[in-house]
Amino acid sequence: MNHSLINSIIEEVTDGIYRDYPILLEKYGERGRQKCKEDNEHHIKYLQTAASMDEQKYFVDYALWLNGILTSRGMKTEHLIDNFQRLIGALEKSDDDKLSRVFINMLESAINSLSDDAIINE
Repeated sequence: MNHSLINSIIEEVTDGIYRDYPILLEKYGERGRQKCKEDNEHHIKYLQTAASMDEQKYFVDYALWLNGILTSRGMKTEHLIDNFQRLIGALEKSDDDKLSRVFINMLESAINSLSDDAIINE
């Protein structure tokens, strides 16, 4: 997956989050928007690493670890799930069908694990 496509996906996801949750811009400003882009860069780097290792569990473990950090800082699991669902939507439009499908499968597994974890911890 080339750098231009990755940047396009990150922009699409970030724009969607800030469009659907305008309170985020009021609350965190442009710095929060930049942080959202950086977070999505990290998500994609973990997806790339997991794909190169052919190890879906690597990404799922990352998602569970990240969720623990985010929820300890007041965020909700639903925010991370929403972000991952937006990544799936952007990846479904990608020209790189084979790699996109691998990433989508990993994101779906992470969402399932996060959903199961959220139910257990309620």
